[in-house]
Parts: sequence; C-alpha cells; structure tokens
Amino acid sequence: MLTQWGYIVSEAENGVDALEILSSQPVSMVISDWEMPEMDGLTLCQTIRNRQFGRYVYIILLTARENAGDVTQGFDAGADDFLSKPVEQAELRARLHAGGRILTLEATLAAHNKRLSEALHQIEKDLELAARVQHSVLPSRRLRYGDYFSDWLFLPSAWVSGDVFNIFPLDSHLGFYCVDVSGHGVGAAMMSLAVARQFLHGRVVDRFLFTEEGGIQSPAEVVRMLNSRFCSEESDITSYFTLIYGVIDPETGEGWLCQAGHPTPFIVNADSAVTSVGDGGPPVGLIPDLSWEDVAFTLHPGDRLCLFSDGITECENVSGEQFGTQRLERWLHEHARLPVDQLLPRFGDHLTGWRNANRDEPIALTDDVSLLVIERQGEQNDN
Repeated sequence: MLTQWGYIVSEAENGVDALEILSSQPVSMVISDWEMPEMDGLTLCQTIRNRQFGRYVYIILLTARENAGDVTQGFDAGADDFLSKPVEQAELRARLHAGGRILTLEATLAAHNKRLSEALHQIEKDLELAARVQHSVLPSRRLRYGDYFSDWLFLPSAWVSGDVFNIFPLDSHLGFYCVDVSGHGVGAAMMSLAVARQFLHGRVVDRFLFTEEGGIQSPAEVVRMLNSRFCSEESDITSYFTLIYGVIDPETGEGWLCQAGHPTPFIVNADSAVTSVGDGGPPVGLIPDLSWEDVAFTLHPGDRLCLFSDGITECENVSGEQFGTQRLERWLHEHARLPVDQLLPRFGDHLTGWRNANRDEPIALTDDVSLLVIERQGEQNDN
C-alpha cells in the first residue's frame, strides 16, 4: 500500500533493527508500533531524538491505547503523531501527507540555517580581517623617540572599534592624536580609519599639519580643517567624533593640544601629582564653521601625558555606577611609580575586574577602551 502511494519502504522487525536502518539509510519518516519486542515504541522515539541522525525524522506511533496520559507520554518521548488501531487507509494517507509537509518545512529551514551559518562565518572572517587592518594603523608598542617613551592600552568592545590613536614624528616635533567615533561597529571603525588616513595625508600628501612656511600647524587649526572636511551636507548622516590632537617639542617638553569633545587628559608628574590639561570644545563633524583653541602644557622629565577615551570613565559596574574621572585620576596617582609598560596592562585588569565584580558571569565591555601614555623620561624616572 505504501509503495503504491509512492513511498520507498524499509521494514524492521523491532526498534533495534529500525535504528540500524536509520543509521545506514536516509529514512525521514518512521511508522512504529507502540508494543514491540526488544525495544518498544517509546524507547525508539527517545533514542531517535537523542541520536538525531543529522536530519529530522518524523515519527508516527501506532497504538490501541486511548488513555490521554499515554498520548502525552508518547509526545514527551518524541512522537510527532499517533494512529489508532485498526488503521484506516484514508487517515494514514492524510497523516503521511501532513508529515511530508513538516519534513519539507524542516528541510527548508535547515537549508536557510546552513546559508545563515555560512554567511555568519564569512562575516566573522571579514570582521577579523577588518580588525587586523585597524590594528595596523595603531602605533607600535613601547615606542621610543629620544627621551620619550610611549605605550598604550586598547580594549575594543567588538571585533572592530571606533577608537583610534597614534604618536608620530612631525619633523622636529612629536605629534599625537586620540579619536573616538560616535557609535560602535563597522560604521564607527570605517570612520576612525578615515580620520587616521587624514592624519597620514596631513604629513605626507597635502601636509595640512604644517604651515605654508613649513612650520608646525596649530592643533586648533588642524581640528578646524578636519571639521570642514567631515561635516556632511547630507541631513541623514550624523556621524561625528571626539578628538585630541597635539604636538610636543622634544627638546623643551613644551606642547600644545586641542580638545574637541574628548575627555580631558591628565599629566602625572614625577611626584605622582595629577593635573588636567584641556578646556573642552565641541566634537568634530557636527557643525560647520566652528573654531577651537590651543592649550599649552609642558612635560618635564618624569612626566606622563595620559590620553583616554570615555570607554574608561563611562564603564559601569554591576550596580550601574560609572568608573568616572575621579576614580581614574586616583588610580593613576596611586600607581604613578609603575613603569608605563607595566601600568597599562595592570589598569586593564583593574578596569575589567571592577566591571565584573560581584557578577555571576563576566560580561563584555559596552564601549571601546583606549589609553595612550606619553612619558618624558629623564634622570628623575627609573624607566
């Protein structure tokens, strides 16, 4: 009868034989009696569900039982449908058609899931590559420029980050910047790379980091030019970034920086005192025709300039309390005697430990964390 209806039929004398057939043949539908020798129908259902066989198997149980509890027990064991004995051909055929529709849906869903899995794998590969590209624009670790030493901490909240920073020679000076693009993910990362590219071009292509006479351009003027380049005329584009850009004269330690919406940096001196340097200013890329001001500072031997993103100060613990500027200032003061390349990883551990204290399971950061330290070394410093 089943063969006449177009089905390919394999017969098994008991549940054990049925499992062997399922293991060796692409059977997708099982009609099983409840009562069988060696392995009954319930045990067969449970075993099929446990083994899975790499495909969904639709199970119809045949039974003369009419108790509602038996039916519930059968469904709990993994049965999809029931047929009462004696079996009516019309009812059997209808239930087989219903099972066929479910199997078709299962196959379609499996195909969709496979394509989604492949797409997710490709996205992860692309994001991993994007992360490597983004890391390639960051400065080297433990950089030395004469008496100056620089190192950094970078904890992205995802594969790619909206934070980017650098320190680089600028003729006889040192230039540095820290950028934090609004938002997260790929869009913010692409924007951060565009900003980093502007600073590279500003040194070697259109040289807007220099004056027409060849001198070092004012950081405030550089920020103004970047703002004019990144302000979009499209009303639906609202991406912007915070920025600190500055220059240092290595001979004197005198420097100038411009703060554009970025957290105010600290200078930690050789006596562990912490002072702020900066006067705020609007972010870049929001409003055209703005102006900014330069702020002067001096790095004496043993002083450290610490530039950080708001991913540190706005990091929240289990109670929703932010890490905050004062807590960061106090930590930098208490650990000022640590060499920079030891201080940074210890602070990373401290921040993530503070965030995950009293949690059952650690959770990821919700914002990118970056901390760039530039130290002027000298006889007062043991580094």
